Amino acid sequence: MPTVYVFAVLTLAILSCLSALAGFWVGDLDRLPMQWGLNGQPTWYAPKWIALGFIPVIGVIVMATVAVSSVPGGDGSGVARNMAAVGAILIAAEIVYLFMLRRHLIG
Repeated sequence: MPTVYVFAVLTLAILSCLSALAGFWVGDLDRLPMQWGLNGQPTWYAPKWIALGFIPVIGVIVMATVAVSSVPGGDGSGVARNMAAVGAILIAAEIVYLFMLRRHLIG
């Protein structure tokens, strides 16, 4: 069962580091885009702390849900596999968001 927690902690550490690094390169901007339309233009903005903290907070909620979904008496391999998959999806979502943000800021 400890493997489950390793995946969770590693994922949350990566998400937090990515958001913290992005916080440095967005500079003094107060609001950041949260969603882009089909034309590539932002459709709405949120305060910087919400924009950069959104996926890590969702990660905590989802990882906690997956961690408590383990079957008592099981070996935990299914939960660990699910945790790894969810972690990969969350990290990919954060990278896509930061890519879109960077593209928007550079112009």
